[in-house]
Amino acid sequence: MIPWRPVGPYSVAFTTRNGGVSEGPYTSLNLGGHRDEPSAIAENRRRACHEVGGDPSRLAVNRQRHTALVHHARDVSDALEGDGIWVDEPNVPILALTADCVPIAIARLGNVEPRLAVVHAGWRGLAQGVVANAVETLGKGPFQAMIGPAVGPCCYEVGPEVSELFDADLTTARHLDLWSAAERALRRAGVDTIERTDLCTKCNPALFFSHRRDGEVRGVQGVIGAITS
Repeated sequence: MIPWRPVGPYSVAFTTRNGGVSEGPYTSLNLGGHRDEPSAIAENRRRACHEVGGDPSRLAVNRQRHTALVHHARDVSDALEGDGIWVDEPNVPILALTADCVPIAIARLGNVEPRLAVVHAGWRGLAQGVVANAVETLGKGPFQAMIGPAVGPCCYEVGPEVSELFDADLTTARHLDLWSAAERALRRAGVDTIERTDLCTKCNPALFFSHRRDGEVRGVQGVIGAITS
């Protein structure tokens, strides 16, 4: 896992595909999907929750559908569509799943009630405003954010109907830079402190699952976080 420690009572990690119990194309820390063994996914999620000090029985995971919807953790269920989750209670882990899309964590800083959000952001979600919606749920800033591993501009070829939704300079030779698109969305939403991993999920099969590389039969990684106190 790739830990991130924003300022404040937060614990966040961007998971890799390593450190779990799943087998075959889901090896090994697969955090979701309907084809892998449910018991393996449950154990993998338990391990991810342990990494950030959250209670696995309170884990919040949306039914992701490339929307701009962001929900409070208390309202989240596997049946509720949404691509962002925020939390203001300690020890409640929140999880966004990805397999090429951009995982983002956003934390509120300062002498205010701690609030944390995680986001699953593909091109549809970014274009529709999922990042701005997530930041809005956190209230008044300042904010700190981390952009995790996702398919890179080296590998993310798109058509003109997608590239025209973003700043022109983000597409080069039909390749869209989702990392920078996410960073710009965060800055436009009022986030000043932003970190990036710039690790391509498609280029690193030993570390990450990738939809563009492997298709439907593969696992997912993600970003998981919790307020620690």
